Amino acid sequence: MTARRTALAALLLATLAGCGVTTTDVIDVGQPAGGAKRQGAIDDVRLYFMSPTGVKPRPRSAKTKLGAEDAIALLLDGPDEAERLQGLYSDVPKMSTDKVHVTTGTLRVSVQLPFNVLRLTPVARSQFVCTAADNEAPRGRPVHDVKVELSGGGFVISDLVCDSNNAFPAEKLPTAAPPTR
Repeated sequence: MTARRTALAALLLATLAGCGVTTTDVIDVGQPAGGAKRQGAIDDVRLYFMSPTGVKPRPRSAKTKLGAEDAIALLLDGPDEAERLQGLYSDVPKMSTDKVHVTTGTLRVSVQLPFNVLRLTPVARSQFVCTAADNEAPRGRPVHDVKVELSGGGFVISDLVCDSNNAFPAEKLPTAAPPTR
């Protein structure tokens, strides 16, 4: 008799558990989850290109971790065919990679260009800053911790950071409001 009651209780519980559950459609809520890479996984280099909705990071596979210098060289080549078919483009002026010099330090990147950096569009500036910072940031550190300097043509724009896929002066980053009591 106990086995019968247990089976009946299990059947009743299963029926009640399914009551009122309806199917739903997929809801688009943003970027997929990211996390630690598995051992032996291929690293990505992240290049920032313009899309119809703003500057976006675009990962490309690399056999080893690439730094800012290699990432800037890839950025100068522009989007590949698959990226162009997705509507991505670059506002970075065409130039030879041997005319661009990238140096790095602890949480710092300097990009020296062969022309007046004040003539860069805001999009091109964001592409340079975000590509350099994203590929130089140590794992576990936010991209905006890396400060980037753009120089060329006798002008320097220093202490730029990448935040929300755009370049901003470091001192103008929004900060959290102090806690209220």
